[in-house]
Amino acid sequence: MPIQKLLAKIHIAKKELGISDEIYRDILWQKFKVGTSTALANSQAQVLIHHFKALGWIPKSKPKKYDGGKKDIYSATPAQKRYIEAMWHDVYRGNDETKHLRQFLFNHFRVSDIQFLDKDKAHAAIEALKIMQKKQGAGLSPSHRLS
Repeated sequence: MPIQKLLAKIHIAKKELGISDEIYRDILWQKFKVGTSTALANSQAQVLIHHFKALGWIPKSKPKKYDGGKKDIYSATPAQKRYIEAMWHDVYRGNDETKHLRQFLFNHFRVSDIQFLDKDKAHAAIEALKIMQKKQGAGLSPSHRLS
């Protein structure tokens, strides 16, 4: 039996292509000699998905973490947001990293979440995090400093 993810793709493709149950069952029988998609092996399910793609089905891709939603020319870029998260991970090591990042952003920039940063505030946050990284690096012994 194919994994649920493959079965879901098969049934989404069937629906989006507008294939009737009768035609769908014919495809299953002619290609694989089975009456239901749950009787397929994983490799057969993938072949069926490729068949649906050949018929014109285009799977929808998941939006990236920061690339979804409305495009705002003033909003921080996805690259800035990822950079801030990566720098915060270097600066803050502890539980509830996201909670503490939000607290940092609110205390210094009056935004409740990284998604609400504009480009100027994102740049300022990056600069502040660079200073924090330098201060942490200065507190380490010379053999432990990061380059």
